[in-house]
Amino acid sequence: MATTKLRKTFKYPADDSEEDDSPEALDEEEQEKLIAKMREENDERNQEYLRLFLAVPLISVMTFLPAVMMSPLYQAKLISFFCVSSLLASAYMLVFVPNDRGGGTSQPREVFTTFATDSKPIHKYLPYLNGALSLLLAINAINWRGRRGVHEGFWVLCLLPAVVFSITVAARKIMLDVDINELERLKYGYKGA
Repeated sequence: MATTKLRKTFKYPADDSEEDDSPEALDEEEQEKLIAKMREENDERNQEYLRLFLAVPLISVMTFLPAVMMSPLYQAKLISFFCVSSLLASAYMLVFVPNDRGGGTSQPREVFTTFATDSKPIHKYLPYLNGALSLLLAINAINWRGRRGVHEGFWVLCLLPAVVFSITVAARKIMLDVDINELERLKYGYKGA
């Protein structure tokens, strides 16, 4: 008796759409290639974000240079110096303070857990100190509203470090949200062809 082959009837691609909805299984090598490609794309995107967001505090520093150089009030020069210090600290945090997951992805994260708690004290305490300085400068902005001896918009400039600090924290959180290492844990063991 000859063996018979059962043939499947021809179906148009639209006919079997419910069968094509499930993704095709990837073997270990394909998974490794996909994860490596995603890691590379994520690193490139993070570098683009870093360059973009690093420009914000560095350009903002230039807005305080006239106040530091030409203001007749010693207090305005001191406040401008603190504003420049806060902006430079934000730039430093963005570049040199390493990102940290803060205990895993399943736990809710606080704002400052995006900053590493490594052994360097500057990396550990700079985000808190800069946040406090930015807040004090924002509160001090109220005192500069309508004061003589400085230009009209100086009080708005005093708000700038708090805004830049908030942007820095948000940028670090955006760069941290994509966790390629989580994909490593989700790999399944499917031996390839």
